[in-house]
Amino acid sequence: MELILPNRDYHASYLEAINEYKANNVSVYNFYDNEKGDIFEEFEKGRLGINLPENYVPETYLWLVENGEFIGEISIHHRLNEGLERFGGHVGYAVRRSAWGKGYATKMLSMALDYVRDNFDFDKVLLTCNDDNYASAKVIEKNGGILQDKIKNVMGGKEILTRRYWIKL
Repeated sequence: MELILPNRDYHASYLEAINEYKANNVSVYNFYDNEKGDIFEEFEKGRLGINLPENYVPETYLWLVENGEFIGEISIHHRLNEGLERFGGHVGYAVRRSAWGKGYATKMLSMALDYVRDNFDFDKVLLTCNDDNYASAKVIEKNGGILQDKIKNVMGGKEILTRRYWIKL
């Protein structure tokens, strides 16, 4: 099992993960929209901060892979803006639906925190999740997350309660 920059060798299983989310009506995380062009070019431009849309910040994506398969994705925002302080934080993650409940999210977040320690000058990172996403809250807490608060956000016209956690590095 390793955490790598997105790699074309795993593109087919990445697409399978997207289809698993669609088939199971999972909407807690959006994998990159492959219909916008070459995702690998977009990942690189996002990492370097090239041609970002308004209110976006540079972001590094990492993929958890094992036995030739894409398992999950971590995104690391290089800095916070007002929106990310409310929802999104420094680090977001998702595990393909068929790999849920197997400990991958906990391990992937742990590996990503090591990556952040080695590559960014952060003392701590912010992670958020919906208040009713108990699995994600548990993953964050297992990795040292301390709940700061719960705030109301509006997403897609619907009010949701968001947990905000900090992890010291």
